[in-house]
Amino acid sequence: MKADYCIINARFRVSSALAMWLLAIPAWAQVQTEERWYQIEVTVFAHDNAMQSREIWPMELLQLPVARSTRPLDTLMSVYDLPDWSVLDAALTGTPVVEGIALTQAVAAAQPIDDRSTGAPVLRSSTFRLPDPQRDAFLALPSSDQQFQDTNRALAGTGRYRVMYHSAWRQPMRGSSQSIPVWVEGGNRFGQRHELEGSLNFRFNPGQDRVVLDVRLWLTQFSVMPPADSVEIRLPDLPEAVIRQRKPEGMPDEQQWHSTPVIPVLNTRELRSNEFHYLDHPAVGVIVQVQPYTVPPLPEPEPEPEPAPAPASETPSATPLLQPVQSTVTSPTL
Repeated sequence: MKADYCIINARFRVSSALAMWLLAIPAWAQVQTEERWYQIEVTVFAHDNAMQSREIWPMELLQLPVARSTRPLDTLMSVYDLPDWSVLDAALTGTPVVEGIALTQAVAAAQPIDDRSTGAPVLRSSTFRLPDPQRDAFLALPSSDQQFQDTNRALAGTGRYRVMYHSAWRQPMRGSSQSIPVWVEGGNRFGQRHELEGSLNFRFNPGQDRVVLDVRLWLTQFSVMPPADSVEIRLPDLPEAVIRQRKPEGMPDEQQWHSTPVIPVLNTRELRSNEFHYLDHPAVGVIVQVQPYTVPPLPEPEPEPEPAPAPASETPSATPLLQPVQSTVTSPTL
């Protein structure tokens, strides 16, 4: 009985503050660590005549499986693609559930319910919150936070290049053993595959004084006809996180596409912060910039207003006691 009272009392104190906070920003602040964050922006473009090259490309890159930790960026529009909108019911009624635990119970137990620095997808099946561009890792930033628009327009305006991929995001920088590669795909889509696919992995060097970019991409030309003079090249399997994120299509593409030719792109570059870097390749170019980023703290919830004092009861003023009249009785003079 005492435990139930504590939970109800805790919920009474925090429910009004969290009701609006949950829908606007996450209910719990990010666990502050010593990790250094960076804002990253990348453009990948292909030379218009890339597939006409007669160069012999090494295919060993395509035989390596994609790292299991590879993940696509989250997007702000993913809010409108919830697989189950019933996850909003608890949030709107003020009793959100986190991994089967009521929010008030989590508050009482002081259990953190969100850690956005892990790189986990923003939307989870057991809870819901709006994406936070300032504090979420691996969330594609809106155009207002991007800087390569003019560069991309200049590339497209030449007629010699095709911009295949462009995005900006923020992430904590880690060593090679804990880094999380970002999945890249762009260009035209053929069935479940794209002309440009692969991953970009940003990590610290061993001394943690320089950011290193590992590029692993492949540019593919698809055809409805199998290759006549060579064996068809098998592309690496799509990462599980990419398959889970994709929406089911109304009409599946039943056309069988053959990948030929395929141009692998493999590169590693140490990057200086706040500098414009260009990674050259005969078929594909990569433009990248990394900038240190400070994650702002979550705003403090507004304090609960103190209850107004109860109005004093209007009691009639007490009638003063009547003092007894002391009369002097004069005895008649005899």
